[in-house]
Amino acid sequence: MKKLLGSLLALGLLVGCGNEKASETPKEEENVAAVEKQEPTEEVAVNKDDKTSKNETGIHNGEFDITNNTGHIKLLGIFEGESSSEEDLSNTIDFNGFKVSFIPSLVDVELSAEAQTEEKYEGRTETKAIMLSMNVENTLDDDVDYNGSFTVVTDTGEQIHSESGLLSQNAVVQTYHGKVKETGYEILPLNGEELPKSIKVIMDPPDKLVDGAYNGNEDLGGEQRIEFTKLVTE
Repeated sequence: MKKLLGSLLALGLLVGCGNEKASETPKEEENVAAVEKQEPTEEVAVNKDDKTSKNETGIHNGEFDITNNTGHIKLLGIFEGESSSEEDLSNTIDFNGFKVSFIPSLVDVELSAEAQTEEKYEGRTETKAIMLSMNVENTLDDDVDYNGSFTVVTDTGEQIHSESGLLSQNAVVQTYHGKVKETGYEILPLNGEELPKSIKVIMDPPDKLVDGAYNGNEDLGGEQRIEFTKLVTE
């Protein structure tokens, strides 16, 4: 619970992007501990005896739901791998001074009317999705162009791509002048009925700019691949 609470606080970097707001403020750790010590009610006991669907996973009490321009986002779980921070499950890729920190999570999204018009949601009103909450920082003196290009491969056989470049609404996709940082997020809707329990994130490097012109990414390293073998749901 302590690790998950830390991750949820890190996910708070979503608040402030667009018109986003947290629907509820996470309780302090001691309050959560107090709730955990309470005896389960009869209703809870009955639910535990029910057969659990393979798609029933995550945090169902809505305590950490987020509402923003995309809609109502319910957190189902956070993916963890060997590179995940023990403190908050965040992961950082360092492209030789251009740093991309992110937390990959499984979410259920009730789409806003505005979001339903977007091509990637194909007219859906609700979708399960992979969400990457991102914090990007250019620690270099050079200007860097970050297109936000990455691919997520799931253990259920899906391969989904971020909307990069001009198509992206992710605030981290931009040209970074020296010593600049930004936060944002990307939501990738899932198509299959079975929910993934593990994923692989493949992230393309940014491009360095010299005198405002594209100079390639050889100095910033190559493609990075990170495996997330566990879905943390409590």
